[in-house]
Amino acid sequence: MRKSIFGLLLILSMVAIACGGGLEGEEVLMFGAPATDGPDGKAIQASFDAFEEETGIIVTYVGSENFESEVQAQMEAGNPPDIALWPQPGAVRDAAERGFLIPMADLDVDMDAYRTNFSSYLVGLGEVDGVAYGGAHAVNLKSIVWYQPAEFEKRGYAIPATWDEMIALADQILAEGMTPFCFGMYSNGATGWLATDWMEDIMLRTGEGTASYDQWVNHDIPFNDPIVKNAATLLSQIMHTDGYVVGGTDAIVSTFFGNAQDPMFERDANGNPGCFMHRQASFIPGFWPEEAKEGLGTETTSFPFPAIESGLPPAALGAGDMWGVFNDRDATKAVVEYMLSPDYFTAIATNVNDAGSTRISAHTGFDTSLYWSPVVQAQAAVLSDALAANSFRFDGSDNMPPAVGAGSFWVEMTELAVNGPSYIDTALDNIENSWP
Repeated sequence: MRKSIFGLLLILSMVAIACGGGLEGEEVLMFGAPATDGPDGKAIQASFDAFEEETGIIVTYVGSENFESEVQAQMEAGNPPDIALWPQPGAVRDAAERGFLIPMADLDVDMDAYRTNFSSYLVGLGEVDGVAYGGAHAVNLKSIVWYQPAEFEKRGYAIPATWDEMIALADQILAEGMTPFCFGMYSNGATGWLATDWMEDIMLRTGEGTASYDQWVNHDIPFNDPIVKNAATLLSQIMHTDGYVVGGTDAIVSTFFGNAQDPMFERDANGNPGCFMHRQASFIPGFWPEEAKEGLGTETTSFPFPAIESGLPPAALGAGDMWGVFNDRDATKAVVEYMLSPDYFTAIATNVNDAGSTRISAHTGFDTSLYWSPVVQAQAAVLSDALAANSFRFDGSDNMPPAVGAGSFWVEMTELAVNGPSYIDTALDNIENSWP
């Protein structure tokens, strides 16, 4: 009840600002990576419906599969959107360092409340020299492997708790004439990020866990450090073991990541699925075939990414969106105030317009019971707990300088998939040499 009253007061406050400041009819453009007509793009647009109705400010979300390169061109041409929604906090910091973004404090943001509501860790991801430029938006859980319980149960397969158990299960599936993993990482200009996700989950579970992971992301250890080479070797085990991946190794770089899991929902002449395990983030159900979405949480669910080295505490890898603002217009400030409120995410969570988005609010006070799927509710709870315990780590490549995280790391992981384990040293050396 208190939350509802807060939401009402917030809307009324924005209405007063909008009407008193003559903001009705003002337009605010948000540009991001999720496709405009995709489940996430539709959900983001729907999240502003109540705001537009109450304030008269028109918010338009536009998405592009080439967002990273297009927003760079727009900034350099002096024609950026009002708000950009980056999937990489590192890119937010880069834009801030280049003088393109407005500090959060200059947008009338209560910074103490922002840190309380979104965690100091997430806020810190958008800071440059102690000044916050990035607004935490949505998060997702990456440390999961999708599977179908009925297919496991009918064959007596146990959920693997460790890497060795997962490899043993994969070998058993292969020996029985089936394919263990779905794995596809084609993503237009961003091809390669799926392999970097694997690397990051492995890094969190090897070496010194979160400590060595942070050193790696911050370049306190080189990219060709033995700990990183070990992670790349384990990744190569998945990519390059004959028969492990649907379509073979060549299919990894040619299969669109959004369609990679499709074989799991198909059956061959013997009634066997095309694959049994798919390591992918919590957002992937948005790309599933419509009939598969109906089985989310029942026919298809997930298990935690397995532990690798004993003695390390559990960790959760995730990612998400972080927005940056290019002007301090009153209409833009009103949108920012709304986006930082817990009520902003309600339309996304409750699946208004049946968009099917599985995005999770970065606001730690958001009511997780509002999410339309029990699976999303459970993942949101894991993320909230991990943030509170400081065991959550953001996608490493998204926190690296763009030349690496959205450049050489993607490129060299793609080359590793194509060239095989003999390319590991070359890949890591090339990434290390590319670090600005």
